[in-house]
Amino acid sequence: MKTILIPVDFSSTSNKALEVGVTIAKRIKAKIVLTHMAGVENGLNKEPNTAEEVVFYSRLIGKKFEEFLDRPFLENVEYDTVLKQHLDFGSMNDFAKEIDASLIVMGSNGAKGMTEILKGSNAEKVVRSSEVPVLVVKDNDINFAPERILYASDFHLETVGAYHRIIEAATMLNARIDFLYINLPGKNFKSTSQMDETLLNFFSEVKHPDPVAAIKTVNRYADHTVEKGVMNYASLSAADVIAIPTHGRTGLSHFFQGSISEDIANHSVVPVLTVKM
Repeated sequence: MKTILIPVDFSSTSNKALEVGVTIAKRIKAKIVLTHMAGVENGLNKEPNTAEEVVFYSRLIGKKFEEFLDRPFLENVEYDTVLKQHLDFGSMNDFAKEIDASLIVMGSNGAKGMTEILKGSNAEKVVRSSEVPVLVVKDNDINFAPERILYASDFHLETVGAYHRIIEAATMLNARIDFLYINLPGKNFKSTSQMDETLLNFFSEVKHPDPVAAIKTVNRYADHTVEKGVMNYASLSAADVIAIPTHGRTGLSHFFQGSISEDIANHSVVPVLTVKM
């Protein structure tokens, strides 16, 4: 049985992540593991330190979980709850691997302003570090029933592994994939023949049965930045999910260069599936 990991802080965004996670679990007959990290929810400013604090905190979180999970849509869904005393969003990957999770589903409000520049949202931190695919959802009225996944990529050979994992995710969700290449102005511009060459090399490398025919399935869209292009095309094509490979940059590399996948996950109202290269 597959396992879906959902980090929760008992907020409305966590509730949205739970709804989406349950929808996926029912589709693929998966188990859900909900984890809460000490001190991340509103109203508690520090992690428990003494034994008495740990006991009090555990009981408090147990009650919060009980209230949070009192929802009719959880009927016939297998789930576990886990309180982690020493876990942060940046190390969520370790716990995901420990429980052999196939997917992390995470709610996000998105970070803005200086917070985004210096720290990023919690969802960004998970996207940055996770080797497990991460589905980021926003607390909005969008009903999660994915039929079309928009896979945006530069189709460089380093994304081959991510491609296969996104294909697996699409199969798991019983959704079809639409491919997207964003053509940029200036030094990054590619002519049609240059794009065709890149795509032919890529589809040959992934062992596509007909690489030449596969080239014709890739939508090409011109914009000033990759993020704008992906977001604009996703809106025009009414994509249900945006899928994108990520480098997972950290430290100064992330600060100065950023990550397109993190920015899209942070700003998109459409659910975003990220897979680390």
